[in-house]
Amino acid sequence: MGLDYVDLYLAHWPVVWKPTSREALEQARAGPDSTPESRGQDFVDGKPVADWEHTVASIAKQKGHEGSYVPTWKAMQGTVKKGKARAVGVSNFSITQLEELLPHQEDVPVSCNQIEVHPWLPQTELVEFGRSNGIVITCYSPFAGQNPNGATLRDDATVKELAKKTGMDVGQLLQSWAVQRGTVPLGKSATPARIKANLDIKKLSDEDMKALNDMALPNEEGRTVNMSENWDVTLF
Repeated sequence: MGLDYVDLYLAHWPVVWKPTSREALEQARAGPDSTPESRGQDFVDGKPVADWEHTVASIAKQKGHEGSYVPTWKAMQGTVKKGKARAVGVSNFSITQLEELLPHQEDVPVSCNQIEVHPWLPQTELVEFGRSNGIVITCYSPFAGQNPNGATLRDDATVKELAKKTGMDVGQLLQSWAVQRGTVPLGKSATPARIKANLDIKKLSDEDMKALNDMALPNEEGRTVNMSENWDVTLF
């Protein structure tokens, strides 16, 4: 990337993938247009090959393997000690998976857990766990993606009604809800005016917060980012 260091270095998933070779891994390149070959990633029958030994214990166990994310975590901590990263964290980790790392924080803590969070999928228990352990919760997809039935949170009648009531657009409303819960929403837009509006958050009333909190769908049906089927592994 041409940088001396990064502010935050995240492990994207609790599953680790096998490289085709050490040489391929050392020469790997990632990016929007990357391919499995350019990433040095091993695929069989269209699915990535998991490195169970270095995958979190709870997921490796599902497949009859023993695994531990600790070696990867210690290597990530090394990037902070070498000045290559200012902080390190994880993404898409559950409470059980975070508990695997917490005893190994030493002088470089788990600074962040980036997860899907929005009113359909508030993940309250995981958010509270992060707060009680000093882990910042950042929320990707704070406006949610599209449900299998084609529904979107932005077009939900309750959300639109609350946005109108509070004098905000939908993005402002959802970002305000996230910030008021003590999380950091990562809303995205290509429109300058909308980017500016998304940052213009306001304090919501208890009544409006409850209305949004009550939108949670049962059995995590609100989750719109799930690679479990693609990767043949239960992630959530």
